[in-house]
Amino acid sequence: MPLLSLSISVLLAGHAAGACPTLRYGYTDKAVPPYYLGTGPKAPEPPGALAELARDAAASAHCPVQMVRMPPARLHQSLNAGAIDAMSLFAPEVVGELPNVVYPRDKQGKLDTARAMPLYTVVFVRAADHLPADADPVLTMRGRIIGVSQGAPHIKYLQSAGVDVDAGAANPDLNFEKLKRGRIDGFAISLSTPEDMDAPVAARYGLQFTRLRKPLLITNSWLALNRSYYESNRDEAETIWNWYGAHGRARLNVLLKKYGR
Repeated sequence: MPLLSLSISVLLAGHAAGACPTLRYGYTDKAVPPYYLGTGPKAPEPPGALAELARDAAASAHCPVQMVRMPPARLHQSLNAGAIDAMSLFAPEVVGELPNVVYPRDKQGKLDTARAMPLYTVVFVRAADHLPADADPVLTMRGRIIGVSQGAPHIKYLQSAGVDVDAGAANPDLNFEKLKRGRIDGFAISLSTPEDMDAPVAARYGLQFTRLRKPLLITNSWLALNRSYYESNRDEAETIWNWYGAHGRARLNVLLKKYGR
């Protein structure tokens, strides 16, 4: 019996040693429905479509997830510093270089777009302005002010394209209010498909706003990881990334329906 007990203890200890540690997923403490729900530091349940997607991806590697909400401006550096382990993140050329952040790579060492989530940055404008809906939105909005939510990842891209940016509003609702009052000329937001917010915007605001049909920016978003977490959990990280690429888009569509896109 003592020998059996010892054997079981060794097995349990080995299992515990190989268990995946909790993955701290960081995201905005602002409400961005249907992607993230609620405001403040405590994550509601359900938390929103993208938060659930991260949880599902981690579950594919049997990794528990802790939701960590914080102001958007702190997220990038928190991931780089290891205060959080993961977040949904645009490519380095959009968000800037973060030396302690890793992305899934292909066999050539390039960012692996097969394990990314396509994102479309679209622009809503006042219908009364009669801006050309099918024109290049960068050219259309040049010389005008585009509102984005605080900490939005496409701020640097917009500025480099010569667009004036107002990043003072905390969430989409406040940006639509600023757009209605004429304090900005458009509102840019990144979505999983260009049409994601059409129905909610029409239901809430009627015919006040319209979306420019061409996206302002088409890019990818990855579930990026802190380098230390990745290096300590390479097998689990690769499993998570593989699931994200193989199932993420389809799962997100299911979740968006759940949240009433």
